[in-house]
Amino acid sequence: MAKYRLDDIVDPEVMLVGISSHVNDYRLCWALNRQLGINLVRRSTDIVEPGPRTDAHFAAFDHTDADSNARYTLVNNHGEDAILLKEQRGSDYFLLVDRSAPIADGELLQQVRQSDFVLAAYPLNIQDLRAGHKLLQ
Repeated sequence: MAKYRLDDIVDPEVMLVGISSHVNDYRLCWALNRQLGINLVRRSTDIVEPGPRTDAHFAAFDHTDADSNARYTLVNNHGEDAILLKEQRGSDYFLLVDRSAPIADGELLQQVRQSDFVLAAYPLNIQDLRAGHKLLQ
């Protein structure tokens, strides 16, 4: 029997920023909206991960830029009883921004760091995360 192996690694064209913040997700969205000039809105469905007893829900907020059609997504890393990306326990949130966005990586990182309620912001490589695909849902 023949065996097939997939060698094509998908490289999503996104900038990923890990954010540490002590506030609720809606409050961080308000601060990022003000700082970046965007309008993050909560999705009607959360990111759902099956757990041993119940499903864990993680809030996600989206904005699509009208001019460049770039997508901004903020994902909560901490659900009620679970963590979405266990290898990034120190990250409370993740901000994913399409590379087609009219903002450079360094400028995005600087703007996020200057935002109210952000304690720390740092760049991440989605390819280095074992479960990074969960953020792309």
